[in-house]
Amino acid sequence: MKTIKRNQEKRRNNERLFEMIKKQAKGITLIALVVTIIVLLILAGVAINLTVGDNGLFKRAQNAADTYAEKSEEELRHLTVLEASAYLEDHEYIDNSTGEEKTIIIPAQCAVSQVEGENTLKDGLVIIDVNGNEWVWVEVPQDIYDNINYNNNGNNKPINSEDYENIEYVMQQYVLTYRDSENKGQTAGTDEWHEGCGLENSQYTQLKQKMLKSVYENHGFYVGRYEVGIAEDNKIRNFETDYTTLHPINETPLIQKNKIIYNWVRLSQAQQLSEKLAVGKKISSLMFGIQWDLIMKYIENNGNFNNNGANKLINQQLIKMDSTKWGNYGDSTFYITNTKARYSENSGATYTQVQSKGYNKTSSNILFTTGATERNRVLNIYDLAGNVYEWTLEKTNDVEISCSLRGGSYRTGGMDNPCSCRYYNRAISSNEYAGFRSTLYI
Repeated sequence: MKTIKRNQEKRRNNERLFEMIKKQAKGITLIALVVTIIVLLILAGVAINLTVGDNGLFKRAQNAADTYAEKSEEELRHLTVLEASAYLEDHEYIDNSTGEEKTIIIPAQCAVSQVEGENTLKDGLVIIDVNGNEWVWVEVPQDIYDNINYNNNGNNKPINSEDYENIEYVMQQYVLTYRDSENKGQTAGTDEWHEGCGLENSQYTQLKQKMLKSVYENHGFYVGRYEVGIAEDNKIRNFETDYTTLHPINETPLIQKNKIIYNWVRLSQAQQLSEKLAVGKKISSLMFGIQWDLIMKYIENNGNFNNNGANKLINQQLIKMDSTKWGNYGDSTFYITNTKARYSENSGATYTQVQSKGYNKTSSNILFTTGATERNRVLNIYDLAGNVYEWTLEKTNDVEISCSLRGGSYRTGGMDNPCSCRYYNRAISSNEYAGFRSTLYI
């Protein structure tokens, strides 16, 4: 009996031990499961961050793609400059992108950009000269001179390319909507000589005649793709002292992307700097008022404002009534992803680099470097609206303040100072919102 009882007791002890082991095993299994889940969650978080985080695989892949595209574009521009150096004479370029075959004269030491989207009239034809400066073709249709709506029923039809008075008359009628007295801006303007333009009366007249003849014979002209910028782009200016001094004209002016804008520049200095941009035997200068108006008409007829609408009436409203949607004004907002762009919050004294995450421009007075955002581009011309006012050789109807600035600025409103507006200023004035854009005659 004792043996049987001992065996029963032993069996019960074994059963209790087995139950204890089972309970411990279950506890260990639950803990292991929780730990496993936590580890998996951590690994998943790390994997997600490595994939889609700020420094994730997707982001790095996108950055690599952007860098590759940027380097490829830079190489194409470099190749275009090399090609330009091979052209010792003017040459022709045939374009069919608008559904009609057109021949454009490309100046010597210039070549059509090899970058996709820059080599057609439909998108805006860009040429690059041997110095790397970029110009855009502005077409002025030859048939306007035969149009009775513009040539006063034939009474003012030009008889040849030296009939300057009638050429100018027809051009003015063609762009009348941008020259009338009700055009937004403080004043109207005419292309007449005035003191302070940086030219003698005879020089002004000769330059204007060359411009009219060139536009008439070649059916258009070239305009700087960007506002003129500065090569020494790391220079800090003390505007408290520089305000009344001459802007240094020994600097190298450039029409290239991501350059610091020439501002605080006087009209005569702007003309001198524009002349330095001439290539080959061509002439470069500030625009006359009629040229600015011709650009407005060209954009009205052909611009699509980055696919935001190509209706001519809509275009005219965006040019003449309110340019906030495509210009850098005090009241405009937009986002910049161009990490080579810079912005200034102190009138151009210093600039801050746009960070890798981009820059969100709110409705404040911010000045940007050239070509900072695609938003402010139309027909491959950047920042005609806003950023800085641009000097022209035009004379305003204000007797006391006869010089003209066009296009509005980062300190004004897009409705009060749309792209076509004229703003008067004194020739001796230099201020933070005055810059310029140059033109090239064929």
